[in-house]
Amino acid sequence: MIKTYKEIAKKLEVSEIDDSQQNFSIEKGSWLSLKELTSERMELVAQKTGIPQHLLISAFDEEETARIDNESGSVLIVIDVPCLAKPGDGEEEGTYETEPFIIAYNEDYFVTICQTDDKLIKDLLCRNNSIEPQKHVRLALQLIYQMSKEFIFYLRQIDAHTKDIEKRLHSSMKNKELFELMAINKSLVYFSTALHADRKVLNRLLNSPAYKKFDNDLDLMEDTAVELDQALEMCQIYTGLLSGMMDAFPSIINNNLNIVMKTLAVITIVISIPTLVASFYGMNFKDIPLNSHPYGFWIIIIIAILLALIGGAILLFLTRNGHSKK
Repeated sequence: MIKTYKEIAKKLEVSEIDDSQQNFSIEKGSWLSLKELTSERMELVAQKTGIPQHLLISAFDEEETARIDNESGSVLIVIDVPCLAKPGDGEEEGTYETEPFIIAYNEDYFVTICQTDDKLIKDLLCRNNSIEPQKHVRLALQLIYQMSKEFIFYLRQIDAHTKDIEKRLHSSMKNKELFELMAINKSLVYFSTALHADRKVLNRLLNSPAYKKFDNDLDLMEDTAVELDQALEMCQIYTGLLSGMMDAFPSIINNNLNIVMKTLAVITIVISIPTLVASFYGMNFKDIPLNSHPYGFWIIIIIAILLALIGGAILLFLTRNGHSKK
């Protein structure tokens, strides 16, 4: 299915076209949105819109970098958009990556293509009530602006996830948090690379005469540049914080392990005191103290417990005193 958007009576009308039927028409000034990619669908859209097919085929390349291309009156804009990592790739939960988002248009038609997730378009339609598909330059800028907002949204989620891991690190002795930090670091590398590439695309648009015709478009370009710069700055800050956290991770794990080992050592020593007393009274001697006392057994038990408590108190005091000095 191909979704089409058309402004009718100042309202955005949405319709779906069954591309299995060859005999259908698309009104000029329409915006075509494609998600499930097939070579037949690309060929059909190219025939109906007049946009060269090899420009549309860029959507099949998962490693396509952000760029701008022009050919025969058609414009191609490739931007990298954030998305959740595909399930089944062995990635940690909450891992993010980027994928190419294709914007192609000519004088009559505007086409967008995404590989897996059309969240960018859904969010744009939900948050913007002034979508005009026939104004191709403005619509392209609105999509790039929304892309910047998506990066900021995911970066805030990454920051919240990082803070949650930081809290768990205070008592952690497992590798789970380390793997999660590695996944976040991978996401930030993807985001940083994509944001720098998208910023270069926006810079080219800022210098393009076609994007300087209207004051409203200039304002939108400035807002988009601000959002992209904010996303880049956030990504750099989170990368630096994460790097410091990963450097401190081994020391934190070792420190937590040392605390546990000290606690186990104190417990072992405390338990050994009653065992020592019981060992003495297990010897087969005639004149053992309290041997003939009617409550000798209970007296010895109480003495052993008191010695254990006193020894435990001394060891805990020494342990805490050592931590406070450090």
